[in-house]
Amino acid sequence: MEISQHYSPYAKKTLIVITNNETARLIVAEDRTIEEVDLVKVLHKEPDGRVSGTPNDGPAPTDEMRTNDRAKLYKELNTKLMQSKDADRIILCAPEALKNEIVAALHTDIQASIKEVVPKNLASLPLDAIMRILEEGRSL
Repeated sequence: MEISQHYSPYAKKTLIVITNNETARLIVAEDRTIEEVDLVKVLHKEPDGRVSGTPNDGPAPTDEMRTNDRAKLYKELNTKLMQSKDADRIILCAPEALKNEIVAALHTDIQASIKEVVPKNLASLPLDAIMRILEEGRSL
């Protein structure tokens, strides 16, 4: 996909990481070209109302399950980013409530490559809408 002429091009190859609670999308931007190159998704199990097989165990700890799912996502994302030497810089887009948690879970080399953290949940948006939001933020 091409970036509109209304916006400035990406002078350096940039990896844009769009995350939420269960997915991470990796997008490469260079000059006026952007392309989604990878998707990391963690499938989580819905609790069945019991922790074990006995009926009196009570509900499963869903907060703990969500925390574990996010930890799996961050671990897999970290692995992908360590393997990817595609970009000179990283822009991380994450929900405000999770941005510090995500950054802390990443390797220090990756943390050093993060040049900008955008506190927005953009993971469910199409690529053109993501780029419009990011570009409007750049031009301010």
